Amino acid sequence: MANDLLWLVVGVLVFGHVRFEPKGMRLKKVSPIQYAIHWVYGVAEPLILRLVDFLLQLKFLNNTRLGRYILLLIAKSSWAFPHGIIISTQAAEKVVDFLEKTEGPKGARLAVGPCVCQRALNRWVEPCTKDIVLLYAADIYHHLNIGYKLISAEEAKGILRECNKAGLVHELDFCLQSGKWLFVLCNCDKEICVLTRVFHKTGEFLWPGPEVVKYDPQSCLGIEKCGLCLQRCMFNVNSQHGVRVTAKLGNCMGCGLCVGTCMGKARVMEPRKTFQHAHQIPVEVMLD
Repeated sequence: MANDLLWLVVGVLVFGHVRFEPKGMRLKKVSPIQYAIHWVYGVAEPLILRLVDFLLQLKFLNNTRLGRYILLLIAKSSWAFPHGIIISTQAAEKVVDFLEKTEGPKGARLAVGPCVCQRALNRWVEPCTKDIVLLYAADIYHHLNIGYKLISAEEAKGILRECNKAGLVHELDFCLQSGKWLFVLCNCDKEICVLTRVFHKTGEFLWPGPEVVKYDPQSCLGIEKCGLCLQRCMFNVNSQHGVRVTAKLGNCMGCGLCVGTCMGKARVMEPRKTFQHAHQIPVEVMLD
């Protein structure tokens, strides 16, 4: 802990860390206060995740109307904690390229470490090393000595592709519901990831990204020849109807997992006309 505190002081006083500036699509020097607050959050994060996991497993909060209402109130009141925007692999790679080109590898640092949810809950499923922290957070998590290492943009994109193959969803997460606090590109499942599990219980904490799937049912090969979209989607978009697949596109969060494995090429991603979070993450950062 003494070494951690020393790095906090050094980080605040010496290094010129940068954060994202949504309005200008640029990077800006992070304030010492923001750096210190996020350092404290990084230390406390495993405890917070274990507490949320405990709440998610309480029968009262899951099996009664009053309990579910209380869980929803807790989620809505937790506005300061990380919220995420779902993005496709292509969009995630574009974010990495933007950070690299805007500031360069020394300023726009990237680091990767073991999934913070898996580490906090001690539940491990491969791939484990998939938590990609960005900008000033890369320095914080790297120096907290909890298994993070600095990586290049190409290494980060390789991890994103590996996670896509594993069926994981990319989430751009930020605290205080502000793009200025953008700090991590998570790669999440629905069994362990706390943020995803809270979303499935309450509809809070995750928001649809700048893309949505476009589905051509006439090109769909059906369940017997393909049906991989039923396995890949974790947001209840696809369902079986006889030997065919039907898609409730209103549920699509924009992860794109179903597109790459669609053997009939019945699915493509297109810009979401109703994207509501450009004030936090400009569309131009994620899409061409």
